[in-house]
Amino acid sequence: MSDEQKHILEKQLWSVANVLRGKMNADEYKNYILGFIFYKYLSEKLELYVDEKLLTSEKYNFSEIEENTDDGKADLDHIKNACIGELGFFLKPTELFSYLVKKGKGEIKDQNTFILEDLKNILNDIEKTSAGTASEDDFKGLFGNMDLTSSKLGSRENEKNEVVIEVLGLLRGIDFKLEDAKSDLLGDAYEYLIGEFAAGAGKKGGEFYTPAQVSRLLAQIVSMDKKRIKSAYDATCGSGSLLLRLGDFTDVANYYGQELNPTTYNLARMNMILHGVRFDRFSILQGDTLKEDMHPDLKAEAIVANPPFSAQWKGESDPALAHDDRFSQYGRLAPRKKADYAFVTHMLYHLADNGTMAIVLPHGALFRSGAEGQIRKYIIEKQNYLDTVIGLPSNLFFGTAIPATVLVFKKCRREDDNILFIDASKEFEKVGNKNKLTDENIQKIFDTYKSRKEIERYSHLANIKEIKKNDYNLNIARYIDAFEKEEKVDVKRVAKILTQISKLEQETSLKISKYCNELDLPKPEGGNIYFLKKYQKGIIQKIFLQEIRFRDKDGSDFPKWRGEELGDVVKNYGGTSLEKYTSQAGGYKFISIGNYTKEGKYVDDNQRIILNEVTKNKKLNKGDLVMVLNDKTASGDIIGSTILIDEDDKYIYNQRSERLVVRDGISSNFIWFILNSNSFRRKIIKISQGGTQIYVNFPVVKKIKINLPILSEQQKIADFLTSMDKLIELKQQKIF
Repeated sequence: MSDEQKHILEKQLWSVANVLRGKMNADEYKNYILGFIFYKYLSEKLELYVDEKLLTSEKYNFSEIEENTDDGKADLDHIKNACIGELGFFLKPTELFSYLVKKGKGEIKDQNTFILEDLKNILNDIEKTSAGTASEDDFKGLFGNMDLTSSKLGSRENEKNEVVIEVLGLLRGIDFKLEDAKSDLLGDAYEYLIGEFAAGAGKKGGEFYTPAQVSRLLAQIVSMDKKRIKSAYDATCGSGSLLLRLGDFTDVANYYGQELNPTTYNLARMNMILHGVRFDRFSILQGDTLKEDMHPDLKAEAIVANPPFSAQWKGESDPALAHDDRFSQYGRLAPRKKADYAFVTHMLYHLADNGTMAIVLPHGALFRSGAEGQIRKYIIEKQNYLDTVIGLPSNLFFGTAIPATVLVFKKCRREDDNILFIDASKEFEKVGNKNKLTDENIQKIFDTYKSRKEIERYSHLANIKEIKKNDYNLNIARYIDAFEKEEKVDVKRVAKILTQISKLEQETSLKISKYCNELDLPKPEGGNIYFLKKYQKGIIQKIFLQEIRFRDKDGSDFPKWRGEELGDVVKNYGGTSLEKYTSQAGGYKFISIGNYTKEGKYVDDNQRIILNEVTKNKKLNKGDLVMVLNDKTASGDIIGSTILIDEDDKYIYNQRSERLVVRDGISSNFIWFILNSNSFRRKIIKISQGGTQIYVNFPVVKKIKINLPILSEQQKIADFLTSMDKLIELKQQKIF
């Protein structure tokens, strides 16, 4: 799926979410949306299976079977048995998603549009048809979190019915392409929604979602050099995303998981089925993993997990745990308020001799002493199971900003006389207010893990003696010196630069003084940058409110400012998705969301793209403006922020931006100040749309009116304000 197709899908899904967003919290309305998507999937999956496998020799389709005739009943009995054996559930033609939407929309003759009771019965019937069969555990209570009687859907039954019809109608318009075996459009949609709900749910988000980039890393590690894995296990499986990610890298025969939270337990089972995992190939069970081990005999070939950081458990307050084989051999139980090592030893108990386990833990698990220190020492010294320690960046996960680590364990290690340390905490991409591992970051971690190479300030092979010398403290800073080498300072060169800065500052101050005299304004004195910025802000306000005006060369007043729509002042060109092209040194600077500041300044992140047939039409020229149309943080910090291009043939822009070319006879610099003014940005915020991501449509932006003086006054204003910018920048250079 292309980036453009994905963006369209995300907009469709978010429009569905918008129906419920004002009625309840994200962690509540996700139950309805994901449940309805799952119902749609089950309906279409069953219909596709029956039409293509069971009715190929018939002249009618499943949806055309008349349920109340003798022939229809006989057909349905035969079809029901086949569906339960193959799919694990059954629906009648009048219980299909497509039929129910048509009924709700009044498209079925002689049927009323009230479908709420029908929907309740259908969801119950899905569970009932699996009762007493091999699929019972996988469908039991699956829709339990969808409370169709909730007053949050509406105060009256008819209101609830209308909301449900609207949501189902919007979902009808999304084609998940189930007939295409290679397409995982549904999986992409599901993952997008879970990620969005996690972001909206705050601290609760981490309970059911591990960021995709982290799950890919863990999946690559535990599946390395394995074409097939007999069993994969996650003791705190959340929505099941970690387990399912393994399927991207190897063939997994059977999936096992346990989850305490009933909502995310349902999500995990839905997620398995949505990703095409047959009901007899997974066993996801609900319960407290540490208290009740529900897969007692399992020895898994691959284990991945992201347990809740430093969760509470019974520990020493429950005497039975001290005699539990999962915990007893370590001499101490994990502390009651920090169950991290309880999860570690539980999973080590379930790790097969030829297996690999990768678990995400808070950074403190590397060095905390007491009971944790003793358990850590036993694992390293007695068992020799710890293979690799990977330090991750902070602020990767929803609900917490603390840095995390990945610990990799193997019971039969090839190189059992050392432990590999990787410090990946400094290499990431900033996306909004979160950090993100890029594909390149993940590949570097994995390549280093696979090769076990030492890279300066990045990776180190520590032998057991070194670990013992550090008293089994695994704090990565003890093994990898991440500090950059101290730069040798050229004093003469620095002194020369300081002189040049002072000279430029004097020249700029003189120019500003001249403009201040012309406008009868007090000159800005001193070096306090905070107050200089306040002064500049005040000047901008007065100029654009036309409280102060420049005069023509002969001292006469300039003409009045005229109002024009932005679309009459600039010509716009939409961007194109360029993320799929490899970034390379020496290429064109690539302008994406991360390059914008809210003040409209360009921040260089060293990302470069080599010009090709697709990108050559996205080149920017000096004087062009580039406006960002999408703000992933939903904070409004950068939405509408506009960069002014200062060089020819150096920049390329992407699809989340709009190129603006100012018409002849108008100053690009002046328009840049207009577009980044508070008044203009406020107008853009008012017309923006979306939830955890907000965006703005440029055809609407084009209609915003701006006031323009004649070119001579534009140039004076732009030169004055640019000089103020330059003065502030020069004073900052003297500080830093």
